[in-house]
Amino acid sequence: MRRKLPNAPDPLVALAALPELAGAEFLHLHRDIAKRLVCEIRLNGRRAFLKQFHAGDPAAMVLAAAARLHEAAGILGQGADGVALPVLVLPEHGVIVTEAAPGHALSALLLRARSSRRAALVGRAGQWLEHLCRDSRELGTFGALYWLGTLDQRLAGGLPEWADQALVAAHMARMRTEAEPLRGISVERATAHGDLTPDNLFLDESVAPSRLTGIDMHHRASVPITRDMARLLVWLESRRKRPARETLNGIAATEHAALAATPGLIGADQLPILRFMIGVMALEVYLDTARQPLRRQALARCLRDWALRPEP
Repeated sequence: MRRKLPNAPDPLVALAALPELAGAEFLHLHRDIAKRLVCEIRLNGRRAFLKQFHAGDPAAMVLAAAARLHEAAGILGQGADGVALPVLVLPEHGVIVTEAAPGHALSALLLRARSSRRAALVGRAGQWLEHLCRDSRELGTFGALYWLGTLDQRLAGGLPEWADQALVAAHMARMRTEAEPLRGISVERATAHGDLTPDNLFLDESVAPSRLTGIDMHHRASVPITRDMARLLVWLESRRKRPARETLNGIAATEHAALAATPGLIGADQLPILRFMIGVMALEVYLDTARQPLRRQALARCLRDWALRPEP
């Protein structure tokens, strides 16, 4: 029997009327923004997640997402490492439904873990990423000015009132200085996750070995592996309530080391690029915190710590 959510928006009512979703229960609306809608449902007796794309070419995005998930599943093997696969693909409606990942979101586990446990979980995420990237690795040329350009585009319209203008200006000046020696150096690239945050990884420790499952993989593009690493590390810092005792590149040193030391993930020559990408990502996320003052404070601290060049 179909169950409507309280005060369900019109798009959800329309989705409930699709013949392919007959009998589905709409359990929880997670997100309803201009770009996409995300809803938890129960389909054929099992929990699943429905995503409807609104921006760009929704049909193409659905097909690309489904293809990427199947490709990643083939790489990872769906054993100790895996992805949540599609159970229903409706490109004409911009809809993809994926199975629910088993276990608990890595974000929830990290937020209540002690330091040593956090480092172990970060290392486990690194193992998953290394496995995903293993078959698509290639060497390229690092476009430091390209990544600087992405920040310049964000800043072109001026800073919002809440932003620390002096902090942002000092950070950009430092980024420009550090970009010069990185221009044209060799970078390790791969078809990675694209949005590697602990919200998009689920750990199931009820099985042996434990299983780590990735969700929300939409794009297939070769990017610096350090980009996904920086995304994960910056997310961790943005949720940190108290400063870490020791930091490296603006990140808690134990967690930075746990990820960077993942066997086979990146070579030592990529560490300067990782530092640079942390600088890019930290400012990008900082500029997205208009309604998150506590997270903004943590990211401002990360940006200040990043400017303290680590010891050789």
